[in-house]
Amino acid sequence: MKLSYYCSSCKKENYLKTSASDRYAFLKEYGKNEINERCKHCGNHTKRHINRLHAEPNKLVLIGGVLIAIVVTVLLWDFGFISTLSATIPIGIWMDQNKKTSLFNRSMVK
Repeated sequence: MKLSYYCSSCKKENYLKTSASDRYAFLKEYGKNEINERCKHCGNHTKRHINRLHAEPNKLVLIGGVLIAIVVTVLLWDFGFISTLSATIPIGIWMDQNKKTSLFNRSMVK
């Protein structure tokens, strides 16, 4: 999951890396209600409240799940139906990522 916000001057999207699962955990990790980050496109300092951050699923995690599923399918091809069950690996990872982003976007701090 990656967090994004829009710069107020150039209107481009910037990203933050965090391991927090919701806004409360991000508040504990960051320590303040507002973030003051420099825009990676125009260099302007952007001050945003934590509630203005938006979470998005991380596509690299999903791609990693697809690669793991392909490797498991190749290794278990001789076992028949077990290899077809390996297609559920990326689906499970995708569902987990969507669940985490939905949880983050629904929670708000005061």
